[in-house]
Amino acid sequence: MVPGLGDCPKCGITDWKPPRHVRTRGVTSTAIADLNIITCKKCGFTELYELSEQELAPIKKKALMIFIFAGIVPILLGIAVPIWLIWG
Repeated sequence: MVPGLGDCPKCGITDWKPPRHVRTRGVTSTAIADLNIITCKKCGFTELYELSEQELAPIKKKALMIFIFAGIVPILLGIAVPIWLIWG
């Protein structure tokens, strides 16, 4: 059960799958939306909710760490290793 959600509007039960995060962009838009997908376990009814700034904070922090390790660290290694091989 997901706290804060009421009964499913389709079947009336309160048994929801845990929210799943998705980042999406429109077909013709460059704007990005961060959404939670919430689905009823019994009937499969699904709703999308936009994340609040509070919910986005840990996601943005994780995205920054991924950028650092995937973007900056390889560049530094690409500079350091040849220098080490030449002068090492």
